[in-house]
Amino acid sequence: MKIGFFKILFLLFVCCSGLFAQSGLFVLTSDYATGSLSYLEPGTTVPQMDLLTIHSDAAGRYYDGRLYVVNRLGQDNVIVLDQTNLFKPLIQFSTGNGSNPHDIAIVDRNKAYVSRYASSSLLVVDPENGTILGEIDLSRFADDDGKPEMAQMILVGQYLYVACQRLDTNGLFDPVGLSLLVVIDVDSDEIVDMDANAVGSQAIELKGTNPASISLKGNNLYVAITGKFDELDGGIEVVNTITGESSGILISETELGGDVTWFSMATDSKGFAVVSDPNYKNFVKPVDVAQGIVEESLSGHSGGYIPSLSVDGGRLIIPDRGTFEDPEASGLNFYSVDTHKFVAGPISVGLPPAHVVVMDDQPIPTLIEGAQGKLSSPRRSKFESIHPNPFNSSTTISVLVSEYDHSMQLGVYDIVGRRVRLLSREPLVPGRRNIVNWDGCDENGRIVSSGNYFIAMMANDDFVSTKVTFLK
Repeated sequence: MKIGFFKILFLLFVCCSGLFAQSGLFVLTSDYATGSLSYLEPGTTVPQMDLLTIHSDAAGRYYDGRLYVVNRLGQDNVIVLDQTNLFKPLIQFSTGNGSNPHDIAIVDRNKAYVSRYASSSLLVVDPENGTILGEIDLSRFADDDGKPEMAQMILVGQYLYVACQRLDTNGLFDPVGLSLLVVIDVDSDEIVDMDANAVGSQAIELKGTNPASISLKGNNLYVAITGKFDELDGGIEVVNTITGESSGILISETELGGDVTWFSMATDSKGFAVVSDPNYKNFVKPVDVAQGIVEESLSGHSGGYIPSLSVDGGRLIIPDRGTFEDPEASGLNFYSVDTHKFVAGPISVGLPPAHVVVMDDQPIPTLIEGAQGKLSSPRRSKFESIHPNPFNSSTTISVLVSEYDHSMQLGVYDIVGRRVRLLSREPLVPGRRNIVNWDGCDENGRIVSSGNYFIAMMANDDFVSTKVTFLK
């Protein structure tokens, strides 16, 4: 294939501008009969195509140098790949026949959660070897078909949010009653009760139905609410992770001009929505969430189906599947997050693109420090920080005490377990952060010897400790 001189100059400009010189892109492609993997290296515009055959309906995640491919209904498995060898899976494990896995949330290389659309239980698995670690029963959140239709997930600190669409899978897949976000404590694998005034463990009730995607910025989850197709009953809903409550639809489908099928936050105040109009033409619209404004649609793509969006720093990546009239328009389109301008594309990746996985290790987001709310106090008490450490005059100890620990006390112990000093004469305050200082003295006010000591929280048989070093 010949490439014109001006196109070469343009591609060189794009690469030098930094819009391609960022993360590698792992692309899941599909023609709905079969699927394949392609890879676009940082700083290049020519992908490696058809690296591995996958399911025609698959989703992907990246974590710590590994790619996780979720093969959905019909294959019901997860493939784990090392990014240095995308041709040969490290492991492939089943999620259960007919379970229809939809998403995977990776805590670390030895623990992950798989949402299963056709099951009533969330799978807990060791993706290193495929061992099933357990299942979390979500049947209490199911509709009349017996399944909660769990779909996309997002991990925020120690809490996993699981979107339960609750659709009538025996009928027309219309929403049935409320849609939910079920919250799981990944430390204990227990469902977090989001409403202490109701019987049993409650989920977050969404104002809209049929959540399609979840995006996070700050302490807010931004949920694309599709509702019923061809009815403008959805929009972009905001859920506060501190209060554990929805503040309702921020931007309605009426304002967006069609059904919203995906939404991704790109900056603290700006996101991008995929919108399907009454003729099923797809648009991507920038949304200023701070001001509640929907801006003009991005130009430069085909108007065909856009299954998802990805953000990599300053670039927005749109997997454009082309149209029946112009299938050659399929490929990856790139836009500037800041200016919304079309930068390049479509870059062919073989089969039409379905999902783009940005190969960049993003830290698991946590709640903003100092915030208080339903999820700000952990189910287990824990040390947050000891600073300075080592120390020679005094150190400040910050502990987050569970709302369930009403008799927790803090003490200093030497390396053979003898108590040196009780730092809290009264029990620590449950359900909040406690700050305590130690000046390096024992119970009698004498300065202790240089060396290692343990700061321990104790309540009945519960015992949590961490090491601190004192230097005279």
